[in-house]
Amino acid sequence: MRTTKVISIVLFFTISNLLFSQTKSNLEIIHSLIENNVSQLLRKLPHEVSPFQFEYFSQTEYESLENRFIYHLSSKGLFTNDSSAAKVKFSLDEIAISYSEPFRNGLLGDFKIERNVKLNGTFNFGDKDKIYHSDMIESVYSDTLFYSEISEVEAQTLAITHGTKPDEPLFESLLEPVIAVGAVIVTIILLFTVRSK
Repeated sequence: MRTTKVISIVLFFTISNLLFSQTKSNLEIIHSLIENNVSQLLRKLPHEVSPFQFEYFSQTEYESLENRFIYHLSSKGLFTNDSSAAKVKFSLDEIAISYSEPFRNGLLGDFKIERNVKLNGTFNFGDKDKIYHSDMIESVYSDTLFYSEISEVEAQTLAITHGTKPDEPLFESLLEPVIAVGAVIVTIILLFTVRSK
């Protein structure tokens, strides 16, 4: 009896968690990719690195993300304003969001798309006299979401969260009602044919 209650409670929370899980927004994904970029940057730097200055370069539309980089560096204790410290110059080169062509989730299921978010950057590490290390960093995130969720995951006021929305396939959109009406007609015909015999 007690194990049945425990199993019921575990199933309830597991199922409710699956049903009410929310799709990550494009901005949330960009923020997690920035954290990933900072981790990659730190792995590529020499191991004896002490706190360093951070200089950020980007296109105008990416300037608002500088504080996110500084936040992750300072949370690891590696950011300083000391002008005598070594310096990392980081350039955020590209944020790309792309969606695949829509595909069906089953015969009559909703349309789904694959979402790919890519963040590319380059950096160099050195002081005023010498560059010690230079490299490229790329972070990629991919998942699948419903076609109808595209407008929900993009922030309307931030252009960097927008990708090119693919067109919904017209033929498949028309095919679903035709199949439904055809199934109803076949059911009615079979019902009266079987009844009359």
